[in-house]
Amino acid sequence: MEQPAVIDAVVVGAGFAGLVAARQLVEAGKDVLVLEARERVGGRTFVGTYPGTDVVVDWGAEWFDPERHHFMAAEVARYGARFAPADEEGAHRWFLDGTWADGDEPDALVDMDELERVLDHLRADIAPIVFAKGMDQPNAAELDIPFSEYLEKLGASEAISDLLRAQSYTLTGALPSEFSALVYLREIAGFDGDPAYTFFQSLARVDIGSGGLAERIAADLGNRIRLNEPVTAITQFEDRVEVVANGALYSARQVIVAAPLNTLGDIAFTPDLPPALGRLVDAGHTGRCVKVWAKLSNLPVASTLGWPGIAEATIKRRIHEDGQEKAIVAAFGLQPDLTVDRVDLLQAGLDRMELGATVDEVQGHDWIADPYSQGTWLATRPGQAADFAHLETHWGSIHLAGADFAQVWSGWVDGAIESGLEAGNAALAELG
Repeated sequence: MEQPAVIDAVVVGAGFAGLVAARQLVEAGKDVLVLEARERVGGRTFVGTYPGTDVVVDWGAEWFDPERHHFMAAEVARYGARFAPADEEGAHRWFLDGTWADGDEPDALVDMDELERVLDHLRADIAPIVFAKGMDQPNAAELDIPFSEYLEKLGASEAISDLLRAQSYTLTGALPSEFSALVYLREIAGFDGDPAYTFFQSLARVDIGSGGLAERIAADLGNRIRLNEPVTAITQFEDRVEVVANGALYSARQVIVAAPLNTLGDIAFTPDLPPALGRLVDAGHTGRCVKVWAKLSNLPVASTLGWPGIAEATIKRRIHEDGQEKAIVAAFGLQPDLTVDRVDLLQAGLDRMELGATVDEVQGHDWIADPYSQGTWLATRPGQAADFAHLETHWGSIHLAGADFAQVWSGWVDGAIESGLEAGNAALAELG
């Protein structure tokens, strides 16, 4: 391949981290190129309208906490968007230990005194955790175990255990036997250290969708973004870094890699990745949430939470179609209980809760099969805490960015933005 001119920076990936990193460099007057494997920007955010309606839906990341996610809030304000609370209010259905009940709290299904004792145990384990220190925690060795094992130590009733399985799923998007108890407890530390808060909180969406916000950032970068350019090799030399994408060669003084952890194994790095990062890439993380958007008839509640099957379902909006009221709903679960193309699986999950609703159709994006995500948001495996705690995000002329590598709100878009800004500033410092 012909040796190309050396530019200031190449950014690999046009998710939030890559977009804001590129914007930092462009605003500083640097020559930047963003290489995105997909035919669109946004990474694991992806906006559209539910087919046949005007209902804006996020096929990927959707929920945010405006009071805690300060970097996301700044982007929302910068681009003239706004946070919008859940559109529908109404009854909440709980499904625990094979039975269901409606109410704001699961008091009809669990002994609330026992639940409070269990939550006190969680609070004691959460208390030493310093959220801003990521996985570098004083009790990491004790808590970096499968969440299923941690649950057994709690000795809770099956209904309370199901409640914790469902709640932990909403934060990790993974199976209890596969994710670390530490990542779950650290998440709660970010929400003021109170596990009860995350049962009943109401987060907010972005009115134009999180993917819509990514598109507005991308518009500032214009033709500096090249789509359909999957990167397959990155090689460091003394005076430059060469990047191969789609058979073409690019050369830059600095490179920011803003691709998901689970996809980095598809890029040949020369020299090899730093040891801790290499181990994490080899194992990958275990986030594998299935998110399905569906059109339902006769849904009597606004939301559900339970275990197993459909861990969570929430109405985005009720609409009228052919003289009938329908509900556009986001439902969440794990394969094989839920897939983005099986009406019967969602119907069976709702029937277990005796909702009496009918699933008309389902839509969704398969993030697990998607080669450029290979999973959903970050859920660390047991035993990975030490490598995340000592992760190198800058080696040679390469900088690592993304929600999977964020120190604070890892796994959230807010973490992606903060990580991208940090990588952009680090690259600027190297460029002088």
